[in-house]
Amino acid sequence: MRLTSIPALAAMILPLSPATAPGEEEEDELQPLVVEADRHSVLPEHFAGSATVIDREKIAKSGVRSVADLLATQGGIRLTNTSGNASDSTVHLRGFGENASSRVLVLIDGRPVNRPDMAGVSWLEAPVARLERVEILRGSQSARFGDNAVGGVINLVTRGGSTESTVLEGAGGSDGYTLARISHRSLIDGHGITFDAERNFTDGWRDNAFSELETAALRWDKQLADWIDADLGVSWADERGGFPGPLTKQRYLLDPRQSIYAQSGQAHLYFSEQTRWTADGTLTFGKAGGPTIEVPLSIYQRDLAWNFGPGYHTDNLLNTYTLSPRFGITGDSWSAEAGISLRRDTLELSQFAEIQRRNRTTDASLERDIAGIFAGAEWEPWKYWHLSTSARWEHSSVGADARSYRFPANPALNFARETDESNSAFQAGVRWEGARDVSAWLRYDRLYRLPSTDEIASYQGYPLTVPFNDRLRAETGDNVELGAEWTPGAWTLRVNGFAQWLEGEIAYDYLQNLNVNLADTRRLGLETTLGYQAGIWDAALHFTALQSEFRSGTYEGKEVYLVPNRELTATLGCRPKDWLSLQAEYQYVGDAFEGNDFQNTREKLPSYGVANFLVRYEPKPGLSLYCRINNLFDERYATVKYSGIWYPAAGRQVLIGIRREL
Repeated sequence: MRLTSIPALAAMILPLSPATAPGEEEEDELQPLVVEADRHSVLPEHFAGSATVIDREKIAKSGVRSVADLLATQGGIRLTNTSGNASDSTVHLRGFGENASSRVLVLIDGRPVNRPDMAGVSWLEAPVARLERVEILRGSQSARFGDNAVGGVINLVTRGGSTESTVLEGAGGSDGYTLARISHRSLIDGHGITFDAERNFTDGWRDNAFSELETAALRWDKQLADWIDADLGVSWADERGGFPGPLTKQRYLLDPRQSIYAQSGQAHLYFSEQTRWTADGTLTFGKAGGPTIEVPLSIYQRDLAWNFGPGYHTDNLLNTYTLSPRFGITGDSWSAEAGISLRRDTLELSQFAEIQRRNRTTDASLERDIAGIFAGAEWEPWKYWHLSTSARWEHSSVGADARSYRFPANPALNFARETDESNSAFQAGVRWEGARDVSAWLRYDRLYRLPSTDEIASYQGYPLTVPFNDRLRAETGDNVELGAEWTPGAWTLRVNGFAQWLEGEIAYDYLQNLNVNLADTRRLGLETTLGYQAGIWDAALHFTALQSEFRSGTYEGKEVYLVPNRELTATLGCRPKDWLSLQAEYQYVGDAFEGNDFQNTREKLPSYGVANFLVRYEPKPGLSLYCRINNLFDERYATVKYSGIWYPAAGRQVLIGIRREL
């Protein structure tokens, strides 16, 4: 294991203020208390459901590399990946295994960032230094947010407000890991300026699993008049990463760090590089307590070069445009909103026979348009009781045009087709807050999830039995939540039960070589959260028991593969001194049937338990040094397995960092 030192960055950060010995008192000027509004929050004040908020303090003290690590250690969310790098992970909520990234909606400041294809979100796209907090809403939210939200919603809220701040952070560690972050917020004559930049690199725990990111963002916000607020921003990211590939069981047990592509001398043909640009802005008209009109607009572009072995070298240009104006009004005991949502995705794809991209083999273009209307309301008809309801209707259309220059007569690779459909969703909830420390809720959801472009069309050189499956429809269903929370003093206890039924769940049928509305499914689960925070102790435990099975068709009664029945995440923090804090983390995931095991007869993906440890030393307020050890006991495990082929997860990794906040 090799460690990368960070003396240069430490030398830059440490002189920013004089050193103070542990326990030594110093005179600090008291800063005025500023109460900020919930900027870009999507969590209702009286949410009829189970939610987790990771606040700014927990983020600052987490010592994590990416948002994915933060979600796992602080949010109790299960991650899977095929490279061994957590930043490439897929998040799983509510018993979804394969293609879970299409069933969890990810927002940045309330704006969706999910891709129209099956590609997951890059968790390095929103650097940790940029975050104010993270909101996790578990359970279907289709009526409020539309597509992708059948398992839940994760909202990443970036920094803003009326507080000036500067954060500098650097870290180094095993596997060539280096990190440099800067985040700065200034207020100049009423103009709010926020700047963030980050460089994040690792050679990867596995061979050919390197990951490199450079990103920068700039935001401006200002109150243009008593009744007009503006918020505009641009961001850029350049990312590169390798593909280590799967291993047979024999290779996995012999050396999980190896890559079959590196072993064959072809690692240079298995990697991706992409550049992303985002521009977004919001104009808000109205005053607090009165009617408001909010007009958010965003433009996203991803230019991706994908290299997946000889003959599979693809350039993919994705453009996404979203516009979602909404009108809101608030009364003494009620609030309501309504609006429209518009989204357009365009993909231009070219495939080449060699990495030098001289001989073009395929051209394809896709367009997806989604237009809808939505409305929602919340009110308090009686004391202690809060009712909420939302409804949404959307129409979606997908068109694809693919041309193969190598096989121009093959109808599976040459087609021009389109399809469209309409869907609706509804949500109704009630929350009771009869005492200061007790609450309970009940919610019903009618939901849907649109098929992704990859599920419909075979346009990337991987022929499906039906090249454009216009018979594939959205999966629809129902969800019911029932839960309660008790917060006596320093304790928090939350229990939430749920049942979800999906009609025509979409899955890849390897026997047909086609994505189909395979069967109806049912998911039953119980989520429990226990927390304690007092004195020098801070502890939390999240446990989920889940049953996920097919309810119709050939596989009726069989469990859905890649879905464990048990998940547990626990953290224990201790601050014995004002300048020292320790934190232990543990995540356990039960066994699950491997990918494509519809009959539940093959060797399972084994259960695993991973422990992490973090120590922080704070010689003075705003300055901290930390050491994080992930997978403390060097557990050998895999989070994904298909048909006997394993994708190993990372072993022990050590990170040492320094953080300065002004």
